[in-house]
Amino acid sequence: MKQKNNNTAMIAIICAAVVVAFSVAAIMFAKGNASDSDTPAKGGSLPDSYVGSWELPADSHVLQYPRNTDMSEDDALADENDFGVMITYGAYSTHRVGTINNPTYKMEKDCGTKEMDKQGMQSDGIMDEFADGASVTKIEVYNSDQSQLCDTVFIIDDEYLVYYGTGNYVFCAVKLDAVG
Repeated sequence: MKQKNNNTAMIAIICAAVVVAFSVAAIMFAKGNASDSDTPAKGGSLPDSYVGSWELPADSHVLQYPRNTDMSEDDALADENDFGVMITYGAYSTHRVGTINNPTYKMEKDCGTKEMDKQGMQSDGIMDEFADGASVTKIEVYNSDQSQLCDTVFIIDDEYLVYYGTGNYVFCAVKLDAVG
């Protein structure tokens, strides 16, 4: 009888070890298949075309008004015209957020307009400014140790940056071309 109990115990231990091994393998496989948008990554996660200075064009206007503000549209536009948005690997900077040194970016391409709505932006009105079927890319900006989400912006058709600016107005900036 003792031999039978020893065999049963040994089979139970082997089964438990197999289950643990398969669980570890499944977790490692799942982590290996995580998409770039699942984990923030330093620098290289952004295409070079997104990196640089973004400013309001001369004919800019507000895309969405805040619910409450003590700032006029003209004042908000003036602030944004003076500042714009800077996206680099060493710093992220806007008038509303300030400067985030050594930011980490999390990018989700073709995220659709639902992500804009989740941020409180009214995509129906905003997307009227762009061509039908425009692609939307979400970029979340984190501090250097990825512990705090600092800002979220959207790139439309890889050429327009939609963001919350001064007074929580929503603006659309374009990338400045390098001169020289």
